[in-house]
Amino acid sequence: MHKITTLFCLTALFSSISDFRGGLAAAAAAGDTPDISAIIAKYRNEIPGRMKIDNVPGLAIAVVDDQGILWSEGFGYTDWDRKTKVTTDTLFSIQSMSKSFTATAAMFAAQDGLVDLDAPITTYLPNFHIHSIFEEHPEQKITLRMLLSHTAGLVHEAPVGGNSDLPGRTFEEHIASISDTWLKFPVGTSYSYSNLGIDLAGYILQVRSGMPFTQYVKEKVLASLGMASSTLDISRVRATPGRAVGHAMVPLSPPIGWLLIPSGGVWTTANDMARYLRFHINEGTLDGTRLLRENLAETMYTPPNEAASQAGYALGIGVSNQPGTRELQHGGGGFGFNSNMIWYPELKLGAVVLTNTEQADHCVQLPGEILGKIVASDYHLYREREATAIPVQPAYGPIANGPAPLTDSALSDLIASKALPLDEAARQRRQAIAGYYISTKWGLPTGILQVKENNGVVTVTIMGQTYLVTEVQPGLFFDPQGNSYDINRLGADAPNLPLIKIDPQLLPYRLAFYGLCGLVFLSSLFFWPVWAVVRRIRRKKAPSTIAAVPAGSRRLVWWIIFVGLLAGLASLISLFCLAAEAIVPNLVYVPWPRPWVGLTGWQFAALRLPYASLFLAAGAAVLTVLAWIRNSGGRGIRIYYALVALALLGFNLAVLT
Repeated sequence: MHKITTLFCLTALFSSISDFRGGLAAAAAAGDTPDISAIIAKYRNEIPGRMKIDNVPGLAIAVVDDQGILWSEGFGYTDWDRKTKVTTDTLFSIQSMSKSFTATAAMFAAQDGLVDLDAPITTYLPNFHIHSIFEEHPEQKITLRMLLSHTAGLVHEAPVGGNSDLPGRTFEEHIASISDTWLKFPVGTSYSYSNLGIDLAGYILQVRSGMPFTQYVKEKVLASLGMASSTLDISRVRATPGRAVGHAMVPLSPPIGWLLIPSGGVWTTANDMARYLRFHINEGTLDGTRLLRENLAETMYTPPNEAASQAGYALGIGVSNQPGTRELQHGGGGFGFNSNMIWYPELKLGAVVLTNTEQADHCVQLPGEILGKIVASDYHLYREREATAIPVQPAYGPIANGPAPLTDSALSDLIASKALPLDEAARQRRQAIAGYYISTKWGLPTGILQVKENNGVVTVTIMGQTYLVTEVQPGLFFDPQGNSYDINRLGADAPNLPLIKIDPQLLPYRLAFYGLCGLVFLSSLFFWPVWAVVRRIRRKKAPSTIAAVPAGSRRLVWWIIFVGLLAGLASLISLFCLAAEAIVPNLVYVPWPRPWVGLTGWQFAALRLPYASLFLAAGAAVLTVLAWIRNSGGRGIRIYYALVALALLGFNLAVLT
């Protein structure tokens, strides 16, 4: 799941601001509901082209004001294969946009007296703890407002149930694993986008309400707002045949069940999102009924401290000041989806776009662009709305006398001040961890992490970026941004991502071995045609594969070896395709049975290729041994089969261990 793009539509927004200001010269007469039919027609024609550029299968859009829907429409398909048309009632995953739903639920909980947003979270979770090199008992300083504004200091991912993990654990196990992480900075002194903070806030709501978080959001938010089609229940999602299917840049369709429920678990429709936007545009009122106190709605739109203010983030929502209005925004991307919503509370306008692919940059710019065009089309109306907007004081104002924001250099210096002395034990420990590590996502290799050591100085290289890391406890390192690398847990997580170490000394031999296997596998594509040509040239009968067995069995032997070769070749191709860097790691496969749900038949078969190939290789090896014992068939054929059987056995054992 990707980070929020608080200024995701920056280019489009600047263009919109230009229209906003230029609208003075061409302003139409103000009206309660401006005519935007020309704007709708323009974007109705443009959207298919944008979808084609981004290779987006399906898209749904809704544009609203405080009174109702100005425009909603679906485009494209829920799935490239099934070709079911997207409508405004098609169910999409909105990923990180879900964070605003968790914050909204927290506001309802505060209204009902279940929580105090500024109470330490240990008030509600007395046994919760978190690690920190900066302060003792940081959990006694963290509040719900800090969790919802990403200023508590938590890292982005947890050891259990993160974006890269596989299903099979519980939400409670996911939350419990947060205690194994290390804070990135002192509580409240900086901003760092964190799924964990939102998930922990959602868990507090679950504890305080006495019901599952999904049920609490359903009752307090979805039902209250009349969002009948929306859900956080994965079983309901799977049972919805017309839902949008996520499309991602990975060999497998993304799983639709994971544990980041408060931070990314909402599935909704364009029509339901229209109601959600109207609720927030009216600051807690929908269809003339006040559901949430206005000052609590304002609390959600107000950064709680200076660190959040500098980052442009309030509670579960990004906030920035634009000419004449505030812009409240959140995007969400991952697991095959990408979405974005924007609303202007003072101008009483909002828009949302939902797509079912991760790469949808041109499409998710639409809300900002369209709202800018609408404002420019009736400038006087929106200036009047701006002028008549009545400021509301939030129920929870900015934290008074809170900690001063920590600059990047100050954080780096603070971490450096915690460094362990460089003694002989430290040298040996640091030398032992040097090498290459592969990170995994959904059980597949996705990237390389390199650890280098030079005279006790350790650097970590990730995605081309190299960081000097500081050892603050034996085996525990921090980079200048506050990310921790717990070497004691390598093979489990670092930083909180599954890693597997590669022996660099064995790597060249492994690559040479894979290359040799590849040559043997490729020979299967031309061996028999070439042999047939040779046989025809010699005008004699081709030697029997294994003369001691009947013709039908000879065909079976041939097919076992041939299919095994093709499976091995496919596995070898997967090995190279799945590697993210020039250094090709070992294949990573999750042991049987794979704890996924929702896999298609071909996906399941692809992940079982090494197992199938190994089984066939064992059969080929047995039959080859029999051929040598019986001295049956030509010597050349027997040598070829022996080479094939050895290559298949060795390759598949290598990739599975």
